[in-house]
Amino acid sequence: MDFIQTINESGREWILPKRIQIEVAYGCNADCIMCPVHMKSERKKGIMDNALFEKIIDALEPYKGKIEKVDLWGLGEPLLDNALFQKISYAKLKGFRNIAIATNGELLGDEVQNKLLQSGIDTIIFSIDGIKAETHETIRKRLNYVTIVKNAKSMIQKRNMHGYKTKFVFRFIRQALNKSEWELYKNFWSDLISKEHLDVIIGYDMHTWGGEINSKTEYDLEDKKISMMPCHHVWDRLMILRDGQVPLCCADMHHARYSYGNVLLDSPLEIFNNSRIRSIRTLHVQGKKNLMDICKNCTILHSEQAQEIL
Repeated sequence: MDFIQTINESGREWILPKRIQIEVAYGCNADCIMCPVHMKSERKKGIMDNALFEKIIDALEPYKGKIEKVDLWGLGEPLLDNALFQKISYAKLKGFRNIAIATNGELLGDEVQNKLLQSGIDTIIFSIDGIKAETHETIRKRLNYVTIVKNAKSMIQKRNMHGYKTKFVFRFIRQALNKSEWELYKNFWSDLISKEHLDVIIGYDMHTWGGEINSKTEYDLEDKKISMMPCHHVWDRLMILRDGQVPLCCADMHHARYSYGNVLLDSPLEIFNNSRIRSIRTLHVQGKKNLMDICKNCTILHSEQAQEIL
């Protein structure tokens, strides 16, 4: 399994994540039909405290050379965090690479655009799910499609004009309401993105959030190959929620029912190698991941295998 990365730490071999995902904000200004953020949960919505964020970054700094990507978003809109630019700057100061956020684009006013580009952020993912206002606004409720497209175009123009290095990703979550617009979507954004900056357009099918969302997919959940396949997310991705909890994976963000530690109590690397997560990895290796409901009902691997990148 080439997604496993190990290091020697204190005389033992530890697994080191390739990707870190830190949820700076739990909550959202949108109400998207394929997202559980506004569904009932035991978790409390809010913003990650700066002190906690810096504690995480400091703990992971010794491994920054092997961490390939740092995502500053989780279940929600990161631009709700007024200290986001400070957090980006701190991570950049500590030498982390490939720092990214994913945004619905509604809050990307002119001042926010400038601050983001000036922060040196490496990647901004725009979540836009249609080529028509009606389609996008039906899927991503509470948002204004015209405003979002205007903001995205403005950021592209500023980036190109002022020589910023930021890469843009236009992400399209395919589902029944918008599948027919995927080809038009690719054509529209292809005329605006920059190959020089390695911009991309990506489309993949919506997933079930481990059974949280009742989504119909083209893929059979009983597909034996995927049912037996170990999921790379439990080896190569460390996710930390806004209160310090470490959930199993991105499908576990909403409830953190499979939480196996908290960075307020232990170091991120110790948590990523503790006995609980090791036992879960063993189930995956043995082809028994479906003994866990969250894995049994998950379609993330189906979605990843069907993704299209332009």
